[in-house]
Amino acid sequence: MYIKTFKLSTLKQLLSCLFVFLYFTVTSAGYAGQTIETITAEPNTPIVKDAFEWKFMADIALVKSQHILADVEQTKPWHYVELGLLLDISYKGFFLQTNSRRSSATIGSGEFGYQITVHNDWQLDIILKAYIEGFDATEIIKDQDKDIPKLAGLNERTPTGGIALRYSRFFDDAVFYIDFVSARAGNNNQGDDTTGLIIDSFYSYLVPYRNWDIYLGAGLTYYDQALIDYYIGIDTSEVTPIRPLHKADSAYRGQLEVYAQHPLSESWSFNAGITQSFYSSNIKQSPLVESNKLTEFMLGVLYVF
Repeated sequence: MYIKTFKLSTLKQLLSCLFVFLYFTVTSAGYAGQTIETITAEPNTPIVKDAFEWKFMADIALVKSQHILADVEQTKPWHYVELGLLLDISYKGFFLQTNSRRSSATIGSGEFGYQITVHNDWQLDIILKAYIEGFDATEIIKDQDKDIPKLAGLNERTPTGGIALRYSRFFDDAVFYIDFVSARAGNNNQGDDTTGLIIDSFYSYLVPYRNWDIYLGAGLTYYDQALIDYYIGIDTSEVTPIRPLHKADSAYRGQLEVYAQHPLSESWSFNAGITQSFYSSNIKQSPLVESNKLTEFMLGVLYVF
């Protein structure tokens, strides 16, 4: 089930060499003979991000979600409100974008990248983005207005970001992408940076219905052992009578999602979505985790300036 250590190390070395190679060749990479005129702008085909284009959006949504940390709940009105100012911009192959097929800005996350090559039905990009949210147990407890002994005294976990090689494949009504990520989090208990591999994939199928765009999505993500241990592991300085020493293993996450968009006017659109996440069962061995199944509901509106 899990990737062997020597195989994972080899894969990390290959990815590192590949990223270095791409870094020095990115400025000379072409578009496989394609031009803006020869690549159409259909929803499920690649679009060369060569000309200067931008779109600024404001997103407000009501969200009902579950937290992977035990005893953390939405208890105050603002816990249910998600606000976002989103900017999509591109120029000469570089781009900053949000994932318009995902049910929230938090899930989709912002992506900064560069198009290496673009063909009629596939493309290759370098992506820089955040893949795992961090948390500060002290701030969580203050915000919850209650004692959470399982979290009290934990060190802060910073977000995990990384540089990824992304392959995207376009079908008539669907898009599939897979990211191979060299990820970096905060310092471990030895004071070294926590690094590891993430493999993140997602498939999105578009179902047009009257004036609705309905996206049916499924994703699978692999997280390296070092990253999972950084977030839900317990080191010697964090041990308490109810929080024993714990070294977490690598983990997987599967996701199923339904996301729908409906235009209300030229600038406004209504959005709704539900996302079900399933983590591998071994994460429940951590004293910090109560459930490996998380559900999120979202209702919102998006304004395009």
